[in-house]
Amino acid sequence: MSMTTVKMLRAASEIVGGDGALASRLGIPEALLAEFLTDRRALPDPLLLRAVDIILADRQSRLPAGGRASPQEFPA
Repeated sequence: MSMTTVKMLRAASEIVGGDGALASRLGIPEALLAEFLTDRRALPDPLLLRAVDIILADRQSRLPAGGRASPQEFPA
């Protein structure tokens, strides 16, 4: 697993309130999540997509009412 995947899991964990909450949202035991977070086990694609959905939903909720990001949010 790549460090990018671990970073995404960490971001999703922070968004939902910690590793226990993320494990619950992903439908897996916290011990298994710990294996993914320490790169001891490869994260299956369906779980990766769930974590990405958590991050995207959080980012979407932070957009202004018009639903468009300001240029400052995504610099070139």
